[in-house]
Amino acid sequence: MDNEISKLSNAAVSLFIAILSGLGVGSGGLFVIWLTMVEGVDAVGARGMNLLFFVFSASAALLFHLIRKRIRLSAVAALALFGTVGTVIGSIVGGAINPVILRKIFGAMLFLSGVYALIGKVRRTKT
Repeated sequence: MDNEISKLSNAAVSLFIAILSGLGVGSGGLFVIWLTMVEGVDAVGARGMNLLFFVFSASAALLFHLIRKRIRLSAVAALALFGTVGTVIGSIVGGAINPVILRKIFGAMLFLSGVYALIGKVRRTKT
């Protein structure tokens, strides 16, 4: 009986997380938290399952947008090219910088990005 309740609660939580994902909420973090704190899965395994979850949800979103012709393939090709070049350059630069300094730079970038997004949102609501 307990096993059936556990399966039912897992299904309900998975459905809830999938709905949040469809709404654009950062559900990957919720999935990892659920797996590690409630289900007792180790962090590495939880992140692996989250990546698998992402592959299926991203594939469904891609199929949906392809069917509705909302994707410009020329833009995708340009982004893929520049993203690949940026990844290679970032990997080389990242390997040459002290990891402690790199974490601080990344944290500062996230902070500034958040402030920029917040300021932009406030400006849009005032107009």
